[in-house]
Amino acid sequence: MEEEELAKRWERLNLSREDSDVFPVSTEVMKDMEDRGKLRIIGGVMTDKGINHQAFRITMSQVWRLEDWVKFKEMGDHMFLIEFQSLPDKERVLAGRPWSFDRKLLSLQEVDEDVPIGAIQFKFEPFWVQMHNLPMSVMNEEMREQFGSLIGKVIRVMRI
Repeated sequence: MEEEELAKRWERLNLSREDSDVFPVSTEVMKDMEDRGKLRIIGGVMTDKGINHQAFRITMSQVWRLEDWVKFKEMGDHMFLIEFQSLPDKERVLAGRPWSFDRKLLSLQEVDEDVPIGAIQFKFEPFWVQMHNLPMSVMNEEMREQFGSLIGKVIRVMRI
């Protein structure tokens, strides 16, 4: 009986004109948000168990050896919004991947302002792959790309 009553109430729910008004945001505020977005990444620790958020912040701040400050905001059980003071620090962290915390993979993503936090999925993390003792006949860029594609998506092939 409660479900039917709740469904009827839901059908009668309407936004008033006041509730449906557009919320104006100044150009200056929008520019500030865009600038801050360029200094942010989303990090997810790949584990089913809980993590010590304070230990994560302290450990990663030390491991990354940044020039300027970094801020961490908890976005869920294993997810953090990470804001850097400087773009070179952010780029250094992204270039140094993969990272781990407590022997668990830390997946990092650029912030996409159009994606809601709840829709973020950590499906991809780049890794360096090094192959040894290959015959000289296959040591060219095309073959390295083909070998790499057997493992996953190839981002870049390094010259030797």
